[in-house]
Amino acid sequence: MKYIFIILFSLLSYSGFSQGLFALTYDMSVPLGETSDYIGKTSFRGFGMEGKSFISNNVALGGSFAWQTFYESEGVQTITEGTTTVTGTPYKYINSFPFLVTGNYFLNNEDEVRAYFGGGLGMYHIIQRTDMGLYSVEDKNWHFGLAPEVGIIVPVGYSTSYFLVNLKYNYAFKANDSVNHSYLGINVGFAFGS
Repeated sequence: MKYIFIILFSLLSYSGFSQGLFALTYDMSVPLGETSDYIGKTSFRGFGMEGKSFISNNVALGGSFAWQTFYESEGVQTITEGTTTVTGTPYKYINSFPFLVTGNYFLNNEDEVRAYFGGGLGMYHIIQRTDMGLYSVEDKNWHFGLAPEVGIIVPVGYSTSYFLVNLKYNYAFKANDSVNHSYLGINVGFAFGS
């Protein structure tokens, strides 16, 4: 675990000393697959940050961190578990924290609108919880996962500022007795760098 943080922050800090970009994004996500079986509602609660260092004019390596929260309430329900019956309003939550090493390939020249594609590979810390009255059931797991993405960066103002939009498919593989988690992230924000 601590090695993931060391690698991620080394990559992020390296981008500040070489030709690279640092991005902050507002993340919206649509749950997919087994994640949507638990919570089907689109999330508008997320943010991300990423650092990239260019190793050539078109190839960048880096690291990213994000936090996405999914939430849903389905109204009053009666749930029976063994000999216990509880009636109330269940509140469901999923908090997803991806820690990824990333690689991207950029098209076009540096001074133009640049499309890119690539992805990330790393660990997802996922906390899934249901609250109902005084009762709470929580499942915390580390999942290995990947996140292919496509996006564009658009120069704004100075040549070191960019508007950023990307689509990222997050997939966290099953861990222990939990399910696979997946969601499509729609991310907008700003990138700074050279």
